[in-house]
Amino acid sequence: MAVARRKISRTTRKTTSTNASVAARRKATVRKPAPVGEDRLLRALQQGLFNTLSSAEGEGRSPIGVAAVFVQLFLQLTKVQAVALYVRDEQTREMACLAEAGSSDPSAAELWQEGLKKAEQHAQIVSGELYGVRLHRINRLDGVVMFRTGKSQRLPARKLLSLLTAVEPWLAVLLDHARLTVKYAAKILRIQHMEQVSDILNSSLAEEEKLRRALDAAVRLVEAEAGALFLASADGILSLSAIGGERAAGLTALTSTIAAGVHRTGQAVLITQGRQDPRLVAGQGWQAALSVASLVSVPVRMGARAVGVLEVVNRRSGKPFSNWDVLELASLSNQFGLAIDNLRRGVGGGRI
Repeated sequence: MAVARRKISRTTRKTTSTNASVAARRKATVRKPAPVGEDRLLRALQQGLFNTLSSAEGEGRSPIGVAAVFVQLFLQLTKVQAVALYVRDEQTREMACLAEAGSSDPSAAELWQEGLKKAEQHAQIVSGELYGVRLHRINRLDGVVMFRTGKSQRLPARKLLSLLTAVEPWLAVLLDHARLTVKYAAKILRIQHMEQVSDILNSSLAEEEKLRRALDAAVRLVEAEAGALFLASADGILSLSAIGGERAAGLTALTSTIAAGVHRTGQAVLITQGRQDPRLVAGQGWQAALSVASLVSVPVRMGARAVGVLEVVNRRSGKPFSNWDVLELASLSNQFGLAIDNLRRGVGGGRI
């Protein structure tokens, strides 16, 4: 009987030991959720950004597409109240919101603006319910990602700020990659438009149709709303030869004091703030048909002699034209000049 009791005693001790071990392991898992959760969130954000780079197409690979994926993923994983991503526009140098998610409370917009101001002075933003980090590109401020704390967020605000700091290099690189992708795609498209202009001007079309189609291609090249080709008569007076673009419908007569000045001086003109430019008079020229926010006007030459002016107005995106647009239109204007010279000499289809 004693032996039997000892066996029971040992069996009881083993069972108690095993149960205690299991309970201890369960308690250990429950006691330490935060570090595991923070690491898991970081891996999920990194994986989400990697998937965006490797699988997205078209608009999804643009900076806006990347930003939209990030803010939605961050909101979903962290349960903050709101999140926004701003990037500095390369042309205007102003901070532009690429994407935001979460609360649509009007006060959020004021909060984001407060964060942008603080980001100019500090690498990290900590102000009440607002937290954020700066995005860097070649050691300069290039953007800001911010979040607004919420009652149901999965980690304390400070840890979420550390999470943003850890994922910031990945996000900055991916946004830069997306920016370059869009730039190269736009450059290829512009080359195709320039080739199209050349093909049209060297085609056997009638002269009026040839110039009109070439002008349409030039308008598409710089993404303008409208454009016009003015040619000079023997006495040097400019007159409208062709007009094109989505906003040019219904325009049959047009004069431009800007074009007249370009023809007289031979110098291209770039206007980026048309509403404040005194050279643009309300009710005259383009302004009689549409409000001009931005304009490019370049001379058309046959050799050293100016024979006309190529002019475009208003970028479809609403952004102003740039010096790059001036250079591209100037390059096209040389092709227009050569075509006009051939047409006037009767080479390839007629006279103008």
